[in-house]
Amino acid sequence: MLEKRKWPRFACLEPCDMLPAANNPAKRPSRVLNYCYNGLLLETNIPLGAGQYVKVDVQGSALGNKVTGIGKRVGRVRWCLVRPEQSSDCFEMGIEMLGGVSDEVPG
Repeated sequence: MLEKRKWPRFACLEPCDMLPAANNPAKRPSRVLNYCYNGLLLETNIPLGAGQYVKVDVQGSALGNKVTGIGKRVGRVRWCLVRPEQSSDCFEMGIEMLGGVSDEVPG
């Protein structure tokens, strides 16, 4: 199958906190499964609707991992699974990071 993605994805499995920008939000322990130039694939225990805004605070400290440096940045949910993954009971969400993940385009 031909890959049609605009940017390559990089696996990372970094723990993070995801904070929905809603009334009375609570931090949700989550995990970044992979990332690209302008987005993240998150695994979390709550589903969010497309268009909702979130803050992502990556907890990892892996050297050379561009996603570790995003700090507390705002992103927008592009899509979310309607059912949790059976093996983990977690939802996967595609997050478009406003301003991108990295200042450099991957080579």
